Amino acid sequence: MLMRRAVMINRPAWRSMLYLQKSATRGTAVSSLQQRSPSQQPLGQASHQPMRQLSQQSSEYSPLPWVDFAAPNLTKTAGKPLKISFLCNSFNGLSQRLYLELLSRGHHVMVHDNPRGEKMTEVVETDQPDLVVCPFLTRRVPASLFNNPARPVLIVHPGIPGDEGPSSIDWALKEGATEWGVTVLQAAETMDSGDIWATCKFQVNRQATKSSLYGKEVTQAAIVSVLKAIDAWEQGVPPIPLDYGHPEVKGELKRKLTVEDRRVDWALSAEDVARAVRACDSQPGALGTLRVAVQGQQLKHEFALFGACVEGDPGMVWDLKKERDVTPGDVIGRRNGAVLVACGQDTAVWISHLKASPKKTSLKLPATSVLPSVDVTSLPIDHCEPLPYGTRPKTFQDVWTTRQDGVCYVHFDFYNGAMSTNQCKRLEKVLCGVEADPDCTMVVLMGGYNFFSNGIHLNVIENSECAATESWANITAIDDVVKAIFSMRSKVTVAALQGNAGAGGVMMALAADKVWSHAGVVLNPHYRKMALFGSEYWTYSLPRRVGSSASEELTNELQPLLATEARDKGMIDDVIGYNAEELNAQIPRMCRRLQLESREILREKQSETSSLWSTLEEHRHQELARMWKCFHDKEYHKRRHNFVYH
Repeated sequence: MLMRRAVMINRPAWRSMLYLQKSATRGTAVSSLQQRSPSQQPLGQASHQPMRQLSQQSSEYSPLPWVDFAAPNLTKTAGKPLKISFLCNSFNGLSQRLYLELLSRGHHVMVHDNPRGEKMTEVVETDQPDLVVCPFLTRRVPASLFNNPARPVLIVHPGIPGDEGPSSIDWALKEGATEWGVTVLQAAETMDSGDIWATCKFQVNRQATKSSLYGKEVTQAAIVSVLKAIDAWEQGVPPIPLDYGHPEVKGELKRKLTVEDRRVDWALSAEDVARAVRACDSQPGALGTLRVAVQGQQLKHEFALFGACVEGDPGMVWDLKKERDVTPGDVIGRRNGAVLVACGQDTAVWISHLKASPKKTSLKLPATSVLPSVDVTSLPIDHCEPLPYGTRPKTFQDVWTTRQDGVCYVHFDFYNGAMSTNQCKRLEKVLCGVEADPDCTMVVLMGGYNFFSNGIHLNVIENSECAATESWANITAIDDVVKAIFSMRSKVTVAALQGNAGAGGVMMALAADKVWSHAGVVLNPHYRKMALFGSEYWTYSLPRRVGSSASEELTNELQPLLATEARDKGMIDDVIGYNAEELNAQIPRMCRRLQLESREILREKQSETSSLWSTLEEHRHQELARMWKCFHDKEYHKRRHNFVYH
């Protein structure tokens, strides 16, 4: 009989104990794969899958090692510092966040980016770690690694217990799951089938894209699950065998999403189409055939689709459809780089980005850059009327404002946080309008939900006729945005980071009087991975907050930074809550408190004004002189090209 509760054992013994536990039920085991529908089987692989255990009585099972989807103790330090090897496809946002959380607890983490095959074994044997963690690894771990009972290999799987397959989040969103999770597994011969060290579930109650869910809920669940798993291992508590007879194991083996699974049916409602696009966004993208009018001719072409937003004005959709004979899949409007596509049931969906081909050799770009000659109506948006705080437009709009108690919140939700020249100019125009508004006493820069900002738009630059020229236009445009923030001398300004920020996006936030964040934000305050010196007045803003020595360290060492560490360095002013929801709930209260201090803040700002402009102009001139050289250097073009086509 399996254990009903965790028992303290020494670490090397847990493998032997689990073997005995599994053997006890092997006689009555049947394959859960036999009970699955054909659509859930891997194509052509069902007969090759290992048997899964199903015991006859659920009372025989120990509870799974659940962990609450809540903030870990941010002040907790490791009982004993551990050496941990990271194996990951790339050092992505989740990997960076977990790396920083482990460092903050006193552990020593060695990151190995993109190891393959036996190279994994080599680097781990060189490290001689206490344990191995794979926060983002889609490759099989060699048996020589996971068969070592003294050194667990923890796999972070973005799925609920029992979920197997490479398209976990894709299927969850495509099928409209309202609850999902993360499971930390012991590496095993069959991928995603190892023993369960920890698992965490969360609600899927927003219209999230695959990348957004991964960057927010999955990342938070991964943090608490890995910390729980490490704690269990340190205490000698063994993992629970994966058994499909366990009443808490709800997941299934899911095949990889195919091209046909990703193809959009425009005859469905806009909501259904948007859900299909979100399930594949930002990689690999949904597929859809668009019909476009170009110089009077109707052309059809299949594209990869990204950035879906349902149009919430049925009257406008009806009017557009009346203008000509429209069928689902027709492009019927455009706005700020996005196109509006007709769907079934008299609905329509905005698609913000396209790839001309699903292949990696095709760039993801604003939709109208891929369809530059499309003959459709331009549908401008009115920025004059702010929305209530906490709401967003019911249409495609990447820049908008909300208002509450004299505070104007400026939202700029750009895809992946990249800011093109055109987007910068539109944002600058909105900021200038807010500055001139006498009813607004405070301005909060909200950025986007997923990213605050990541600086200039490398994909648009790569696609331009002259990359150096477009790079220059882009950096001067984003500098103008930062200058507009500095220009708000009669208003208190705040940057509120709902999501991660990188390069110029970090420096743009530092132009505000106050910078707030939540504890889940990761900052990358450097440019040199792209062979750039940087601008956005960083040589003024960053040293003013952290000093010259720390500025040099932050921009040269090319390391990510947790928001809490940035606060401790003086780079940001306050860390509020553990995620974007907790931050947003507290922002109005924080603004009311800051308004009590506004007179002193404004007095200090206005006393600096006489010398500020000449100082800023000098910093801008020096930064742009360095950037001009960077933009004409082959290394920048090489690194940018490799980045956008990675």
